[in-house]
Amino acid sequence: MIETLRNLFADVLQQPMPEFTPATAFADVPGWDSVAHLALLLTIERHFNTAFTSTQMVQMKTIGDLMNALEAPRG
Repeated sequence: MIETLRNLFADVLQQPMPEFTPATAFADVPGWDSVAHLALLLTIERHFNTAFTSTQMVQMKTIGDLMNALEAPRG
């Protein structure tokens, strides 16, 4: 999953991405800002056929947070 996320980030941000770990903070990703954050999450939602809550979107700060949100059961 982490490599898929790295590829999605590269596509949205239109630049190569460094290696990701769960501890990688979004703020450490080149090209990340609040507008990119929204574009990334919308792209990830489409790719994984899921939907994040607004709370999840705001609370995500790391790749690990994003992975946890993707793996969380949907109700």
